[in-house]
Amino acid sequence: MRALPVLIALVALPFSALPLTASAADDCAGHSHCVATRSFVADITNFRVSKSGRYRVLTATVNFRNRTDKPLTLGYVGDSGVAMDEQGNRYLVANAQAVRGIGLVSGSSFDPKFTLQPGEASDTRFELIWEPGKAIVGVSYELDLAIREINAVTADQFRLGSEHALHFAQLAEGAGGAAVAAGVTGGTGAAPAVAAATTPAAAAAAGTPAAAATDPCAGSTRCYNAGPFIAEVAQLSSTAMGSGVRHHSIALNIRFRNVSDRPIILGYKSGSSAGIDNFGNTYYRGRAGTHDTSVKGMGYVDGRSADTQFALAPGQSRNATFNLIRYEAKPPIGNAWGYDVVVDELEILPGQQVRTVRENSLNFQNITAGTFAGTAAADGTPTAVQDVASQVIGLFKKLKDK
Repeated sequence: MRALPVLIALVALPFSALPLTASAADDCAGHSHCVATRSFVADITNFRVSKSGRYRVLTATVNFRNRTDKPLTLGYVGDSGVAMDEQGNRYLVANAQAVRGIGLVSGSSFDPKFTLQPGEASDTRFELIWEPGKAIVGVSYELDLAIREINAVTADQFRLGSEHALHFAQLAEGAGGAAVAAGVTGGTGAAPAVAAATTPAAAAAAGTPAAAATDPCAGSTRCYNAGPFIAEVAQLSSTAMGSGVRHHSIALNIRFRNVSDRPIILGYKSGSSAGIDNFGNTYYRGRAGTHDTSVKGMGYVDGRSADTQFALAPGQSRNATFNLIRYEAKPPIGNAWGYDVVVDELEILPGQQVRTVRENSLNFQNITAGTFAGTAAADGTPTAVQDVASQVIGLFKKLKDK
């Protein structure tokens, strides 16, 4: 009879509190900044320390991979993000704008847009700030986040599920690496792509996606594989700091290519563009509190407003330019940059309503100034040639419509 209370206590434990199976623990083998739960793997692939005015900023790119055989929806629990250095200084996620690529869970309300198909992975981004004043600044950090599962009841109804407390230790500037690989993933590096719908309803209709046979980024570090599309830095230009020039700016021309078998619509998440140079200086899309006009060639997603002009047919490529600036720049001036931006996948609903299907937090590292060749399309055609062909086809369509 003594065993009965113990058995009841074990049954009452929350699902996420039970010990990990060996296979879950093995998912993090060889990755020092990785946490595995029964339902997903969270792996820090990039950790940067930078300065912005009087603040110190920590930027963590966290790759989440679904390790179940069903679609998995996750959300970040508001106000749970906190980092601490070895000096006891606390860095906090300031607001919802400091969380990118994943929906927010606040009380009983939540955003269910971050859905991963079985085996699929995608990046998220968290920014934490602290104002040091004259305090001693640390160099080693621990990061805590709470992530909650959001369970689908029907195709368009959800309820909150298990909450997971994630802890990452011994983080330092430049920590991270390639995400933990799986058979079917999207995201950075050479992982295979998923060219399929990302909502539970769409997944049910389309079935489980198959992995692409080859990496559409061809291993390029200037390329980000988001699954249905890839984004390649085609050119980075940097302004020269000369006499009388107070600010330093960079412009990234990024080529987006649809690698799926369905049309997609993309939009720039207003306010999400940011960069860090190799000296830890921060570059932003403009001054805080001003309207974001930093992107050319792609429509903006801002609150409930979404511009759907950037549509790509299967295999089609288009370019957009993203501008960043560092105000009152003082030496040293960087010559290599890391760049983060959020690009939304959009869907047009009946009645011409537009909704965000998925936020994609794109991350590029160690990009220097220059013009770069693109990867080849699936048929072997260079993307530069494909871009010209797309432009010619678009011109003829416009003439035909007149």
